[in-house]
Amino acid sequence: MILPKPIKTFRLRVVEMRKKDLLTQNTQLFDKISEAQLSISRLEKEIEKRDTEIDGLKKEIESLNAKINATEPLKALEKKVIKQAALSTEVDYGASVIGKIVVEAAKCCNSVTEGGNPELSKELVNLILGRTEVAKSEILGIVSSDESFETKKQKIDTQYENAVDYFISVTAQLTEG
Repeated sequence: MILPKPIKTFRLRVVEMRKKDLLTQNTQLFDKISEAQLSISRLEKEIEKRDTEIDGLKKEIESLNAKINATEPLKALEKKVIKQAALSTEVDYGASVIGKIVVEAAKCCNSVTEGGNPELSKELVNLILGRTEVAKSEILGIVSSDESFETKKQKIDTQYENAVDYFISVTAQLTEG
């Protein structure tokens, strides 16, 4: 027969620490806890900052989505307005003649200011610009009238010719003066 081995018993040994070592260990633990609490507070502040940033971005996305959704009706309205604002042939013709008058006025102003008396040049430029404004006003009045397109076209051409004749007479005063 085999005899069982005796069971060994273990005794816990309690190691006593010196007070100085215990104090050092406690101090180290408190330092680590303080560092961890500081890190946690920094992280909480950063999380709060990010949450605020996320909320702001969510609001921005909502406003952009609202604009995108509103874009389709606005595009339809824009097309309608552009279609309604298309120039009639009378207005288009009148605008082109006004453009020609302005170009002629600029040419005449340039020739008047190239040399000579600055006071006289200033007066002549004012006369040219004034006649340009009168011609524009007259053409707009003609375009708004209830006459036929051919009649309007003849009157607009007459205004152009009168303005150019006036510009020529004004520039002639420079050579005479």
